[in-house]
Amino acid sequence: MKYLDLVELINEKPAYTKAGVKVGDFGAVMSENAINGKWQVVFSEFYTGKDIADIMVNECDLKVHNSVPKDRYPKIKHSS
Repeated sequence: MKYLDLVELINEKPAYTKAGVKVGDFGAVMSENAINGKWQVVFSEFYTGKDIADIMVNECDLKVHNSVPKDRYPKIKHSS
């Protein structure tokens, strides 16, 4: 894992839930190195880029991706 890697949260923990992050959310690694096995990760909303949380996450709770898998993009809700 390295700075600016795209990561997915794969395990749920109370601290992540409290910060507003849930399993399946994607974020970017913001730290150069892990501190005690944790990485600083910023999780943002799809399409808006609005930050959800900037938290420390255990490395074992993250999965690195090259890009967001096509089937994981949220559907855009159109108003009628």
